[in-house]
Amino acid sequence: MQKANSLKKDPAAMHPLLPWIAAVAGGVLAFLGYVDFDWFYLGWICLVPILWAISGQTPGRAFLIGWVAGIVGNVGGFYWVVQMFEQFAGLSWPLAVPGLLLLSAANGLVFAIWAGATRLICRNAGWSVGWVSPVIWTAAEKFWPQLFPNYLGASQHHLLLVTQIADLTGILGVTFLLVYANSTIYEVIKRIRSRQRHPWRPAAVFAVVIAAVLVYGTLRINSVDRSVSSAASLAVGVVQTNRGAGDKHVDRDLFLREHQEMSRELLQAQPLDIIVWPESILGVELASREGELPAGLLGDLRTPLLFGAILRTRERGESRIYNSAVLVDGTGRIAGTYDKTVLVPFGEYIPFGDTFPQLYSWSPYSSRFWSGENREPLQLGGHVLSVNVCYEDIFPGHVRMLMQGGRDGRIPAAIFNLTNDSWYGDTIQPMEHLVVASFRSIEHRRALIRATNTGISAIVDPVGRISLRTAQWAKASLAGRIPLMQGRTVYAVLGDWIGWVCLVIALLGIGRARRSAGNGSAPFMGR
Repeated sequence: MQKANSLKKDPAAMHPLLPWIAAVAGGVLAFLGYVDFDWFYLGWICLVPILWAISGQTPGRAFLIGWVAGIVGNVGGFYWVVQMFEQFAGLSWPLAVPGLLLLSAANGLVFAIWAGATRLICRNAGWSVGWVSPVIWTAAEKFWPQLFPNYLGASQHHLLLVTQIADLTGILGVTFLLVYANSTIYEVIKRIRSRQRHPWRPAAVFAVVIAAVLVYGTLRINSVDRSVSSAASLAVGVVQTNRGAGDKHVDRDLFLREHQEMSRELLQAQPLDIIVWPESILGVELASREGELPAGLLGDLRTPLLFGAILRTRERGESRIYNSAVLVDGTGRIAGTYDKTVLVPFGEYIPFGDTFPQLYSWSPYSSRFWSGENREPLQLGGHVLSVNVCYEDIFPGHVRMLMQGGRDGRIPAAIFNLTNDSWYGDTIQPMEHLVVASFRSIEHRRALIRATNTGISAIVDPVGRISLRTAQWAKASLAGRIPLMQGRTVYAVLGDWIGWVCLVIALLGIGRARRSAGNGSAPFMGR
């Protein structure tokens, strides 16, 4: 009878393939619960099969089981990377598919680190999986470098009452809550099956936590909405021509003319304070970052314009090319520029390409851009605006740095992003990009305006609602008023403090687990 119970509880004592099957199932649930598949409720249970799979395993085997889950989850969520490598780096699909697998293996290490460290600490230190698991995941999500960060908490963007804690903790706080829910479900099931006393106690504690989160979310939404209604505003227009990255090389004049014509149509419909064009609309060569652009170049719109440009300039005695955003006033005078800082590997530069220039001959579609150094916001009349380019808006730390206001501490009143998602085809990537970026609105309580070539262009309000958006791969424009918000959030001041706290706790737990292993002890409750 005792052996039968052991078989029920310990996957290691069952069929040897079952833990690996559970890992694959967890990975599938993870990507189906992520953005645009939109079965967001799966995010609350996707880790439960993996936690079951690693129970009774050694930490090393738990690491491998978690890695399998992570690879599956990332392959399903990042399948569009194949087209990106084909379009962006000019790779053939036999090379692009291994690129997807390598990326998935690298990003999947978040799952692996989480599974291995959670098992180590719970087995050797005797700490409860209910809170060890979210601590380890949050630390790994914060500190493990990823080419395309895909925060687990982003899957819950529909649940506005839950996501409002991001102005305190950043998106990592939402991730922590989600993993905590998974761990609580697993722990309750484990307690019931092993007939432990008070099996529902973890669920009761979680219920108190989630109730506090929901109350906070309700209060903050009401408070922010009141602030928005009384704030000054800016009339913004966004142009989306539905021209992909290659179209501008086929007919540059037509590409530019369509942006000009759609802008005029927007202005005929209503007066606007600023028009926004997407990333890298035209090439501009500047002797300096001051002066004027020819009015005809931009269509003589007589309205301030923020647009993406491939900017060539001479600085420090050499010619440099930047992926930039340029703000001009109604007369064509340059009001400010911002150069993209976080460049895309193999698209905008090749790692170690300066040391080994031949690498660029192997990838002829890869560009050679300089990384920007300017952290200053742009000034539109009396309004201070934060601008970032391409996928920089999915990096919370980078946007937070830009929201510091530069040397003079001029805190921006709104966030603008210029991007080009056409590289990824008609896939889920544009929606994933928009949703992850939308958390910057909550973290800083600012409107976010995104202009893209082929969609999805959008205006996100300071609560995180996608209040206006275009269709994907469609010719469209949008216009709306955005609030110019003031003040700073806890997250803006403290940053990813929850990630650092989780890292410290994780290191303490690993240290204790190693000491316990050295003493030959492995507490029963961790087994």
